[in-house]
Amino acid sequence: MALPSSFDLLREKYKEVIVTHYATENPSAFKAAVDTLQGRDQEKKLALDQAFRDTTRSMLTGSEPAANLTVVVTCAVNCARQEMCSQVLPFTLLSDILDCVTLDVCTDVFHYVDSHVNWWLEPRFYTSAGKNLLLRVCNNLLRRMSKPQNTVFCGRIQVFLAHLFPIYEKSALNLTSQFNQDNVTEYKTAEEIAATSTSQNAMDTDEPDQSKVDYHVYQQLWSLQAFFSRPSDCYTSEKWVKFRAAVEHILNVFTTHPLESHAGATAPASDKSPASQTDALVTAAELCSIPIGGSEQQYYFPKYLTSEKLMDLELNDGNFRRQVLVQMLIVFQYLVGPIKFKTPSQTLTDAQDMWIKATKERIADILKKMPSNGEGFAAYVEQLLQREENWIDWKNNACPRFTKPREDYRNIQAPGREKKRAPARPQYTASKRIRWDMGSAELTRVWNINPDNVHACSAKERQFTPALGDFFEEAIEQADPAAMVEEEYKAIYDSSFQWRALRLLSRNSHYFFVPPPTSKANTKGAVGPESIVAFLDQAI
Repeated sequence: MALPSSFDLLREKYKEVIVTHYATENPSAFKAAVDTLQGRDQEKKLALDQAFRDTTRSMLTGSEPAANLTVVVTCAVNCARQEMCSQVLPFTLLSDILDCVTLDVCTDVFHYVDSHVNWWLEPRFYTSAGKNLLLRVCNNLLRRMSKPQNTVFCGRIQVFLAHLFPIYEKSALNLTSQFNQDNVTEYKTAEEIAATSTSQNAMDTDEPDQSKVDYHVYQQLWSLQAFFSRPSDCYTSEKWVKFRAAVEHILNVFTTHPLESHAGATAPASDKSPASQTDALVTAAELCSIPIGGSEQQYYFPKYLTSEKLMDLELNDGNFRRQVLVQMLIVFQYLVGPIKFKTPSQTLTDAQDMWIKATKERIADILKKMPSNGEGFAAYVEQLLQREENWIDWKNNACPRFTKPREDYRNIQAPGREKKRAPARPQYTASKRIRWDMGSAELTRVWNINPDNVHACSAKERQFTPALGDFFEEAIEQADPAAMVEEEYKAIYDSSFQWRALRLLSRNSHYFFVPPPTSKANTKGAVGPESIVAFLDQAI
């Protein structure tokens, strides 16, 4: 019989440690117990991971409550923070637990996962492997559940994923604008309704059926669901004719048979004061709230039934009418919107665009006239569709991130201005022998670039005085009568040029020291602007 390996021995010892210390929720005591065991670090991590999975499997087979299972996951999280096990171990345990328990227990376990979303967002856990495992766990849960029966639980999972992943995460986006064509709405044909009606009349001969169903309205209403699930069919001419006829027929029914205002309903918009019209605008939370109890209790259904016997009740239901009208507005927005993934053939004509615009105004008018705060609901839907246009643009631009990278504001220049380059300064080579230590590396380098200051000032690179010929070249050209330059535009009349010219002449020309001619009027020999101009003219 072969002896157990060191890995198996470590795994068995770790299982004993987990069973003993997992309920205490004391990470320091658990770490002290783990450190007493000998082995290589990598082998100890692998053995601890397997010991946690074995303990979880034994608890699942023993029908442990969900609270004990989540305590084991918490213990694994603490071990991962102290690098005693792998970082993906908590997600692996959650996957094992949720795959082996019923949906009722999954609700309690997922409440634990949702309440500790900050744990999963930590850098050590929020890696590509960790978040992908958690995404896989949530997707497996969604596949197991039924949306009509587990609507709330499915919504909780979707909200959790929205908190876990950033909004620009592309893995959950429908980038190519594909439609859920599996959502098929089945309804009866005219022959089936006639056969059902005949059989019921034969059985109930004493009480004739008084509820006659208008099959044309029934068929037009439920045929719209095919266009709602596949709006791209409206771009074909045959389907467009059917879609337009069905929409106009349903809108005519809603217009000719308006809903009656129940007790407590608001007055028409024309009878409202400006203050009451402002109060009619409600928030999304107020519109989506479902009161519990009371005489006017509302009910929510994920999908309406298509039985012909419920036709009259559904047409008299305000929520049902709003559902159909809002679906029409959403399809209209898709048909006229600039969707990136539309094919070149998926375009509407000018006549179709005008019909959609007029129909949208008609639907908005019907929504405003409906009882139970129609003005507020119509305003909310309009705002919602306007925000949806922003999301369409964001999606067309490949879903860019909302956080922009930081910019260096020192390199940003004012618009319309070109950044002028500073004149290049002469570069000097530092002396090999450092003579002065200024206490700073940079000051010491600058101070010892040249052996002495006299040598630095006499360097050729420091000679900025222009030559006489170069400086007076423009003035000489202007003095030529052939240039035909007016006197007031000559350079010698510029005070700045006069000052620089006098300084240059004083350094390079002995003619500068000849006393200027004086007149009898100027007995003091003062030198004014006129004399300077005459002097420069004579010098040139």
